[in-house]
Amino acid sequence: MRTRRIAALAVAGAMLAVAGCDPLTDPTSAPTTTPLSGPAQQLTVLSHGPVLAWDPQRITSRQQSLFASRTYLRTLTTYAPATDLGGQKELVGDLASSTGTPSKDRRQWSFTLRSGVTWQDGSQVTCSDLRYGVARSFAKETGSAGYALTYLDIPKNPDGTSRYPGPYGKEGQSKEAKKLLERAVGCKGARVTYRLSEPVADFGAVVSMPEFAPVKAAKDTREDSVYRAWSNGPYQLKEPWRPGEGGVWVRNPEWDAKSDPVRTPTVQQIDHREGVDAVEAVRRITEGEDGSRAVLLDPLPQDLIAPVTESEGSAATVSAEAQIVDYLAPNHESKLMRNADVRRALALSTDREAYTEALGGSAMAVPTWSLLGSALPSAHDPVLDRGPTGDVEEAKALLAKAKQPTPTIRVAYRSGEMSDPAMAALKAGWERAGFVVELTGITEDYFTTISAPAAKDDFDVFWANWGADYPSAATILPLLFDSRSNISSASAGRDHGYVKDDKINKAMDAALRQPAHNKRAEQWAAVDTTLLERASYIPLAHHRSTFVAGTDVTDLSANAVFGGAVELGAIGVAR
Repeated sequence: MRTRRIAALAVAGAMLAVAGCDPLTDPTSAPTTTPLSGPAQQLTVLSHGPVLAWDPQRITSRQQSLFASRTYLRTLTTYAPATDLGGQKELVGDLASSTGTPSKDRRQWSFTLRSGVTWQDGSQVTCSDLRYGVARSFAKETGSAGYALTYLDIPKNPDGTSRYPGPYGKEGQSKEAKKLLERAVGCKGARVTYRLSEPVADFGAVVSMPEFAPVKAAKDTREDSVYRAWSNGPYQLKEPWRPGEGGVWVRNPEWDAKSDPVRTPTVQQIDHREGVDAVEAVRRITEGEDGSRAVLLDPLPQDLIAPVTESEGSAATVSAEAQIVDYLAPNHESKLMRNADVRRALALSTDREAYTEALGGSAMAVPTWSLLGSALPSAHDPVLDRGPTGDVEEAKALLAKAKQPTPTIRVAYRSGEMSDPAMAALKAGWERAGFVVELTGITEDYFTTISAPAAKDDFDVFWANWGADYPSAATILPLLFDSRSNISSASAGRDHGYVKDDKINKAMDAALRQPAHNKRAEQWAAVDTTLLERASYIPLAHHRSTFVAGTDVTDLSANAVFGGAVELGAIGVAR
């Protein structure tokens, strides 16, 4: 049984209140700002923030991972900086000379470090640094995503916690603790070997995550390391990071381009300004001069998309799939939803078009028929796809077949300014098919509430969302539908719909072990197809992000593999 402590993702949607005026042109709404300034080869990046950490083992945001990866933080592997989706999907060696060498059973992976990779103080990046970095992910102080806990061959306690406590204190420095770590992460010169508790065919992708990044032990000050960005990449912080204000990233003189085939720095420095809201950021960008060399790292809120995209010549924009996909989880413990025909009727009467329109239209979200987005190598033909508005008549026929012409369904969802009208739009579609719908909006501790055992008796359907941590279905389907690692007497985990299927679990195990990339994608697609055909989950919408930059910013693109964030690995300035 897998123990998964992968942090739950949530959609953080903040709408700007810009009533009664055009925030781009109305002078009464203009905030007081400091003009942008800097050398010709400076890029200014603006964000509201806050950045929660620069410490690699504390980074859990996919978007922040991309910024870190392109500036100061290198990992054994990474995804290539590219402006097209095909290039963005390419996994390449970074600190390592390749994407890894697995053993035949995929329970052991080895990587060889490139020569000439140094920290910003000129010292070499070593295998010991990699071992120490992953050791920190076990410490309670870091709160990392949990892939090391899940996959490394380190014994676990009965409650699922690791017997290895992390590197801190007397317990972490004991002979037993060191032995556990050194057995799981072996060092031999420039070669690092990870021993795993189960076969993991895409472990080369797993180590692209900041959780597995190296850390120099001498620079680790535990709690005080939250904003320490000790660099082995092309940029370093000029001065300590100022939470809520930002910092300036300058070129790292110890970085050697010969040791880094991934990054080609295009600017001399990056002025990173935090605490800038979207209205102020857009005003700075569109007013010209130095603002023309600035980019907003945050997605534009709905209110600003049309004003910005329709203001010709004053700014550049780019849109991409974001990380998050909304879906419904029919409760298989519900007497009504145990019937597959009722679940299929719900899926067929789901009006995705009305749902996405209520979220803000195609600029904010698009209808989807799978949790596996285009950034994942497991695409397949849509299942139960009758167009974006569904098929009410076919749904009625299925309900008649199930002898449930007007079933009452109790639906739980996370209440909010955007989700309330979106769920009301779904309700209207379901009612046209014959469902009697009771919507319950929950405002606080939503996922904790619906994961509690009592929820399976109170609701028939749960709204939820999820996004991939890296481009593999392994970061989606097992985490949401593997009953062995989710469901216990205390919680449903992330398996909100109580999907318990031994055949599906075994099929996911087989996909995790499959060494061939193409066959692995096919196996994941087959698992997803089975879940969709049974309506074990109902996909709703894939969120989208739109970003804005000044007219002197070149090669503006968004990277769907990193959750649709701005691709700083390709961006530059024209002057």
